[in-house]
Amino acid sequence: MNILRICYEYPPPWDGLTPGPYEISNFQIKIGHRIFYIHGGSKKEKKIFTRRIKTKCIGKIFPTWAFGPFFTFDLRVVFHIFKLLREKKIDIIHAHGSVVLWFNLLRYFGLFRNIPYIFHAHTSGIRYFITYWPNASIINKIKALFIWPLLTIQDFLSVKVANAIITVSEKDRSIFLKYYKCPSSRVFLVENGVNTELFSPKNQTDSGNTIKLLYTGIIRELKNIKKSINVVTSLKNMGVDAQLSLVGNGKPEYIKSLKSLSKKLLVEDKIKWIGYIPYPQLPEVYHNNDILLLLSHSEGLPKVVLEALSCGLRVVSSKSFSCSDILMKNICWVNNDDSSDEIANKIIQIHKEKIETERFRKSFSWLSTVKKIDKIYKMILNDR
Repeated sequence: MNILRICYEYPPPWDGLTPGPYEISNFQIKIGHRIFYIHGGSKKEKKIFTRRIKTKCIGKIFPTWAFGPFFTFDLRVVFHIFKLLREKKIDIIHAHGSVVLWFNLLRYFGLFRNIPYIFHAHTSGIRYFITYWPNASIINKIKALFIWPLLTIQDFLSVKVANAIITVSEKDRSIFLKYYKCPSSRVFLVENGVNTELFSPKNQTDSGNTIKLLYTGIIRELKNIKKSINVVTSLKNMGVDAQLSLVGNGKPEYIKSLKSLSKKLLVEDKIKWIGYIPYPQLPEVYHNNDILLLLSHSEGLPKVVLEALSCGLRVVSSKSFSCSDILMKNICWVNNDDSSDEIANKIIQIHKEKIETERFRKSFSWLSTVKKIDKIYKMILNDR
C-alpha cells in the first residue's frame, strides 16, 4: 500500500510530535507499505534516509500568531499534494497534527475526494480551551487566540471530510464525539506506541539516596514546570536529596523565569538544565534517572511516559490525559491542585518501587500500534 503521510516535521530535529509519525512510518515499512512523507522543517538539516520513505521537505512553518492563517505551513501542503498525486498512485492519505486546515477545506468543497483520508488527532483545539486556558498567562492567551480557533476549525472540517479519525486517548475521542459531533463509527482510539528495542530497561543505574527526577519535552507553560520546581523545594524541606533534570528546549524568557524561581526557592543547585537531546540518545537519559515527573495541564498521550515505562522508570503524572488500564496501573497519578508537599510525599513512597514492564512493552510496541492502524486502513478501503 502507498501511504501519503503529512506532518509538520520529519527528523531531525526530534521535537514534540515528530518521533511518533516517524516510528509509525518505519514500522509500516516493516509490514510491507511504502511511505511518501510531506513535512516542514529546515531544508538545511540532513534528514534520515530510509529506502521506502520518500520525503518532501517544504521548509519551516510560519508562526500562525505572527503571520495569520493565510501564510501558515499548511497552505503549501496543498500544492505538494496536487503534485504528488499527479506523479504517484496513493492508496491512503494519513495526516498528523495541525497542518491540514487548507487541505480539509478543499476536500470539503470536493477536491481530493477520490482517496481515503485519515486524520490523526494527537490533541484538539477545543481540548486546549477546556484544559489549558484557565491556567495560561495573559500573553499565552493572546497568542492562543490566533492559533486554537484555527485548530478547532481544522478539527470540525476533519469530522466532515475524513473517512476516519484516530485519537490517541479516550479523553480526546470523547471530545470528538461530544463537541465535534463525530459519528462513533468514524472515530477510533489508537494509543501511541514506543520503540521497545530502543527504549530498553537494561543498564539502569542506582542513584542511592538521591531521588533523580526527570522532565523531558518542550519547556513551556503548558507543562507546568514551575510546579515541578516547587516539588523539588518540598522534597528539600523534608530532608530528601532530590534533583530535577530538564531535557528540552523552550522560549528564553520562560526558561529565565524558571531559573529565577529556582534561585528564589534556594534549589538552583538541584535543577539541571540539560537542553535538547536527540530522540535516539534519550534511553541513556532515562537510564540515569529514577522517576519521570510530568505535571502538565493538558496532554494527548505523552510519548515520554511510554518511553520512561519501557526503560523501567516510575512515572508520576498529573491527570492531564486518559489511557488504558495497563498504562493506568503503571502510573502514580496526582492532581494539579495537589500541594507540592502532597506530590513530594507520593514521590518518596514510590521511589524504590519496581514496576512490571513486560506486559506493558508487549501492548505498547509500535508494531502493535501499526497493526491497529492497518485494520482501520483495510476497513476504509473495503467500505469504498
